[in-house]
Amino acid sequence: GQKLLPFLAAKGHRGLAVSRRPLAELPQGWTGVDRESLLEAGHPSLREAPDKVLIHLEVRHHVDSPAGADLAAFQAVNVEGTRRWLEWCCRNRVSRLLHFSSIKAVGPTTGVARESTEFEPSTPYGESKRSAEKLVEGWARGSSLRSAVILRPAVIYGPGNSANIFSMVRGIDRGRFLLVGSGENVKSLVSITNVVAAVEHFLVRNCSGVEVYNLVDPESYTVRRISELVAIQLGRKVPVRSIPLSVAQVLASLGDCWRQVMGGSPPLTRGRLAAMLETTHFSADKLISAGFRHPQSTEEGLREMVAWYLSRPR
Repeated sequence: GQKLLPFLAAKGHRGLAVSRRPLAELPQGWTGVDRESLLEAGHPSLREAPDKVLIHLEVRHHVDSPAGADLAAFQAVNVEGTRRWLEWCCRNRVSRLLHFSSIKAVGPTTGVARESTEFEPSTPYGESKRSAEKLVEGWARGSSLRSAVILRPAVIYGPGNSANIFSMVRGIDRGRFLLVGSGENVKSLVSITNVVAAVEHFLVRNCSGVEVYNLVDPESYTVRRISELVAIQLGRKVPVRSIPLSVAQVLASLGDCWRQVMGGSPPLTRGRLAAMLETTHFSADKLISAGFRHPQSTEEGLREMVAWYLSRPR
């Protein structure tokens, strides 16, 4: 959301920025509104807007080993929260929806997955996102006037992001990152620049019914190659060091035991190890065939992220 608003404002779009907390320094043309007050009472500007689109980013994010509270939050935010927004769309005559799902709604792949590929989600988070997709599909098909674009982003990276790829960048920079086994499993990624550009692309593109797109960079690489690209940008040693899978499995089991006894978040658990080893290779062909042109390649996106990382105090 923080990256998206300035981009949309620069393209001439205006609207309401919804949050649970007060928003400061919004770009011109955008008004901050409280989530609950908007859901309950709406907003005067909604009656005047000629073309209303809801961009639904709200999510309870994936965690490696979800506890009871996490499972409840997946249901409350990802499923029931989506249901509330769809009901809000009906009340406020919002007939277009751009819904952010996740590749986790599909799960790990055995090859290159396309939007038509049928895989079952393998995590509670993925199950919640798939359930939300079904709600969106049902809403869009409830009226010929409605349309929905469902975007399934892969792992997002870029300046300002401190999640998985940032951890890899920091680990390689500090000499603490280790590949597990061969590192030949393929991971699709998407840069934040490509994400916000795709949102604007679908805002101005006419569509009908329900359209689902994998939101990924134009190419996908093995984990080993991704780590090498990062190392090159950091000026570090290539290839990146690795440890045998058998050793990683022992360390992951120890990590699980440590968490059960001591709590906290150990660097390696069986859940994290499984995520590191799985293949999540998704095709961008349908996205490209819809007329979208990626502003960045993965190499360019990683270069930008590493430059941002190096500019920060370390």
